[in-house]
Formats: sequence, C-alpha cells, structure tokens
Amino acid sequence: MIKADRIGLVVVLASLSAIATIAYLVCAAQHEQRLEAIRSQGISLVRVLSGVPFDQLIPGGKQQGVVQMLQHGARSDDFAYVSIVDLNSHTVNELTAKGLIVPTAEIPSEPSVWLGETAFQRHPGTQRIIEFHAPLFEAGELKGFVRLGYRHPKSGLDVSQVPFLAAVALPVFLLVPLFYLLLRSEVRPVRKANQEISRLLEGESFRRMEVTASGELGEFMQHFNRFAENSSLRIGTLEEDQSRLITSTKLLTYRKNRIESVLETIPESILILDESGTITFANQKLATMFNVSQEVVLSQPPHKWCDNPDILNLLSKHQSNGKGHNFTDTIRFNLDSIANQAIVTKAYPLFTPKQPSSATGTLIIFRDESQEALARQARADFVAHLSHELKSPLNVLAMYSESLLSEAGKTEKFRIEAANVIADEVSRLNTLISGMLNMTQIENGSLTPDRSLAKLRDIAEAAFEEARHLALGRDYNFEFDAPMEMSPVLVDKDLIRIAINNLLSNAVKYNKNRGLVRLTIEETEDAVQLRVTDSGIGVSETEAARVFDKFYRSEDQRVQSIGGHGLGLALSKQIIELHHGSLSLNHERDEGAEFIINLWKETSAVKQAI
Repeated sequence: MIKADRIGLVVVLASLSAIATIAYLVCAAQHEQRLEAIRSQGISLVRVLSGVPFDQLIPGGKQQGVVQMLQHGARSDDFAYVSIVDLNSHTVNELTAKGLIVPTAEIPSEPSVWLGETAFQRHPGTQRIIEFHAPLFEAGELKGFVRLGYRHPKSGLDVSQVPFLAAVALPVFLLVPLFYLLLRSEVRPVRKANQEISRLLEGESFRRMEVTASGELGEFMQHFNRFAENSSLRIGTLEEDQSRLITSTKLLTYRKNRIESVLETIPESILILDESGTITFANQKLATMFNVSQEVVLSQPPHKWCDNPDILNLLSKHQSNGKGHNFTDTIRFNLDSIANQAIVTKAYPLFTPKQPSSATGTLIIFRDESQEALARQARADFVAHLSHELKSPLNVLAMYSESLLSEAGKTEKFRIEAANVIADEVSRLNTLISGMLNMTQIENGSLTPDRSLAKLRDIAEAAFEEARHLALGRDYNFEFDAPMEMSPVLVDKDLIRIAINNLLSNAVKYNKNRGLVRLTIEETEDAVQLRVTDSGIGVSETEAARVFDKFYRSEDQRVQSIGGHGLGLALSKQIIELHHGSLSLNHERDEGAEFIINLWKETSAVKQAI
C-alpha cells in the first residue's frame, strides 16, 4: 500500500513538473517574441527618423509633431524615450515615458556604428533599456543623432496566457489518473513476481510462479518458470551429490583419524611424505624427538627444525624425485640433542592396490635402538662375565680332578680337600645357573610362585647363616636383629631366600676389612620390612638409577676386581615384585649400602589390590 501511494505521488509530481515546464516554455517564448517585436519596431523607426531632415525634428521646425507621433506609434508599455541630439551630444528634443529620464550616452564617432543597438542598465536593480540610434542629416551633412529607447521586456507569465495554460494543464491532470491506473495494472504482475522471487531468496524451494501477465512480462514469466523447474531439478541433483559428498567426507575423515590414531600409538616416530616429497604427517613422537611441535614439522622446511645432515639428505633425495622411490633406505645416526641415543631410519615406498608398480609416497620410520644396543652390549658383557664365572669353577674342577688321578690324590687329606672344593664350585655353578633360569622364567611369565604362609625370620636367619659361612676366613662383623614373634607372610620360601641370599652375598663380597653386615627385620602395621646393611664400597648417585638393571656392574675398579655377573640385584628385585613387594636402595647413607625389602601382609595386599 505504501509503495502504491508512493507511485501515485510520483505521478502527481511528474504531472506538476510537466505543467511547470510548459508554463516556463510559454513564458520564454512570449519573452522572445516581445524582444523580437521591440527590435523590429525600434530598427524600423530609427531608419524612418534617420530619413527625416534634422531641422524638422528640432523644436520650431516645419514638422514639430514627428517626435510626438512616435509616442503614439510605439508600444505604450515598452516605449521608454526618443531623443534628438546634436553633434555635441546636446539634447535638442526629447520625449520620454512617464517616470523615465533619458540616460546620457556618447555619440558614435565611426560611420560604421552610426546605426546600431545598445543595451544598458542605469543602476543595479533598475530595468534594462534597449536603445536604437541612427544619424540625422541636413543637405547631406551630419547634424546629429536620433536615440530611441525601449524597456527590456520582463520574464514571467502574462495574464493573457493564463487561460491557455489552464487549457493545457486540464488534459494533463485528466491523464494523470488514467496513467496511474494503467501503471498500476502493469506494475501489479511485477510486484507479484517480486514477492515470489523474494520468497525464493528467503530459502524456499523453486516452484512455478502463478503470475498472469501479457507482452514481454508474460514471456519473461514463462521463461522464468522453465528456469525455476530446471533449477529445482538441478538443486535436487546437487543436494543428492552434496549428501553423498558429506558422507564420503565424513567416512574419509573417520578413516584418516583412525589411521592417524594408529600411527600415534605406534612406538616408533613416523614421517609420511607425498609424491613430491612434501611432509603430510608426523606423529607426536617424532616432534618430541626433534624437540619441536607437529605444526612446525608440517609447515616449515626440514632445515628449520632438523640439523642432522643424514636426515636432511634423505628428505632432499625424496623431494628431488617427484615420483617417489621404489627402494628402502636405512640410515643409522645419533642425535646431538640426546646423548647416547642410537636412531635407525628406514624409508619405505607407499603403493596403492590399483597401482602396485608406482609409489604414491614414502613412509619414514625413526626407531630408537638405544635400548636394543644397550641390551646387546649387556648381553655381550653378560656372556663374557658368564664365561668367566663358568670358567673359574670349571678350571678348579678340572684341576682337582686331574690332581685326584695323580700321586697327590692318593692321600686322604687331599681327597677330603678336593671333595670340599668340588662341592663348593658345583654349588657356585648351581647358584649361577639357577639364577639365570629363575630370571628367564620370571621374564617369560612362566614362573608361578608356590606361596604359603611362612615366618620371614626363619627364612632370613637361614640366609644369614649361609652368608656367615660364605665369609669364613674374613674379619667381618655380622649382626642379626629380628623379633621372635612375627606375623606370617604369604610368600614362596625358596624364591624369597634367593632374593635375601643375593643381597647378603653382595654385602659380603663388596665389603671392606672388618666391615659390618647387618640384617634387620621390622614389622609395621601393613608390611614386614627387611634391611640388609653393609659398610663396604657403597653405590654412587650416578649408579643408583641403574643398580637394579640386568647385567649392570659398576665401573668402579674395586667392583670390577671382584667376580660377578650383574644378575643378583636384578633377580632379587624381580622376585620381590613378583610377590607384589618392593625392593629399594637407601640413598641417605654416607657409607656402604642399605637395601630395603617391603613384603606386604596378606590383608594389606588385598587392600592395595582393591
């Protein structure tokens, strides 16, 4: 409704503008006509007066009424003045309209401008004057000039033309309602079509627009309806394609996330390159290895986050070959940022099932073989120590067996000595082999403890006496402190005795002259605690972190000078942990070493399990 009123107002304003334009054109035409009439009359009159002798135009002449006749012959509303001047510009005769004064003017000096027209305004705001001048002669001699002035016609509407303008405005006003109705009838289909298009823009589905129109608008609506039908079909197809694309994208995203999750859980560091050698994936372990973030690895060139020349050479080789490599690269190197770390890099080409002969990328695996290298070295050291440990008793056995076959072996004393030595060495071999077998079974999970309720004091006292017997001939002080009455613990007696024996044997082996070996047992509310203390070599702070590692032996020369295979503490710890207990080293001692065993009571073990 507001739009319709606006259109009506525009039509009315347009009609008024048309009437105003017509009035302006009429006034302009009237003004030009009056101006042309004045010019025509003025030029004609000055020419006539120029032909009248000078003496007939001055007062007292033969024809004194010529000038007065001009006032009646000229237009009364436009006539301003007529003036006869001599050659000295003195007025000799003049006639003016009421209220006007003849302005002064210079006499033309050149014959070419004796006859002419001049327009001037006496004062600002006064009416302009159009003056026509011509020469006056007498007996062929120039005597003066005639000046004929007219008022310049004013612009504006003449009252006489009001009926004409009214006659013109009437049909214009009558045509306005008709034009408005026709415009409304033509605009109505356009407005409806606009409403339909606005509905489509707001998100509704395409459909035919039921708009009745004729002419070009009707043809446009037919074309638009066909366009709407085709667009609706196309939109339906695109929506189906979009739905399938969204489903495919979600499936690909799910698969990608699942693959990346798998790659993140792999213990090795992973780097994936595409066909051009660009890095497309790096797991968190690789970023941690080079002490950068995953974003840096994916967004910056390799030389920005890696300074190892071997890795840079490997990556540049894959970047230089856009089709990828069909071979596997293996590189071993050490990172300067991480001491004692051995890294093995292997590059594998990636193939697709559809193109098994063409690589589509490269998988690079960074594997930390530091532990394997240490394990290999430890195994080598273990074999060496084991060979030495086995060789010593075997050499003793061989020596005594040969001696028994010789003359010396015929004496009773030597046979008793040989039998004791052979028994000790066989026991030593049995201990070493049993320790190896027990550790192997514990690591493989094939050893099941034969647990039963037992008093730890009895087991510890038997191990303590065995250690005292081991130290025969040495000036050691042995102390055993344990309460007579103790709560029983659920343990495998044989395994626990092996663990305690290992701790006591180390206390004896690595002690000093007149050293102390103490075994103390205390019972707390939750556990039975056993402490093995010595005053010997002790364990340094740097060695404390590895003292329970398999095959590990201190580099101290005092330790290296004493036989051993580095299995005792490791086996003891595994046995205690197999019983859900704990074995630890007391770091607060200034001299010697103290190892603490905590074996939880049965009720405490259940609580911890819960």
